[in-house]
Amino acid sequence: MASLALPTLRTTRRAVHQVAASLTPSVSLDLSFSLAPTRTAAPAPSALATLAARLIPDSLAAGLRELLPPWVFAVPKRRTTHGAKRMRASNKGLKEKQNLVSCPSCGAPKLAHHLCHGCHVAFRRELHREAKEAKAGLAPEQRV
Repeated sequence: MASLALPTLRTTRRAVHQVAASLTPSVSLDLSFSLAPTRTAAPAPSALATLAARLIPDSLAAGLRELLPPWVFAVPKRRTTHGAKRMRASNKGLKEKQNLVSCPSCGAPKLAHHLCHGCHVAFRRELHREAKEAKAGLAPEQRV
């Protein structure tokens, strides 16, 4: 069984190396000096795709597609621009509160069904004062 898998592994590695060698740019030194700019055209992406399709067997490509999850191939083509981010966030501005009421004990504005900040702070101070007095050992009738 292992002997059957080895030849396919070798051909697969060979095919992958051939594709990798064909896709990597070759380096050549041009020692001729000229003032005119020279440009070399890179192969078109469709040409690279057809070359890779010819070199990689269909069974190997299907096997790779089965091994890799589909989200691996879902990659953004370009970076999201600043303007696009701002347009998406444009409708997320601050909204006015409609549930403001006045506190019945002190009259300060507060959110409905919430404690008033001033009353809450005063209540906490009273609790802490009572806790300190209880810790000091003062009886309730000795408190002022």
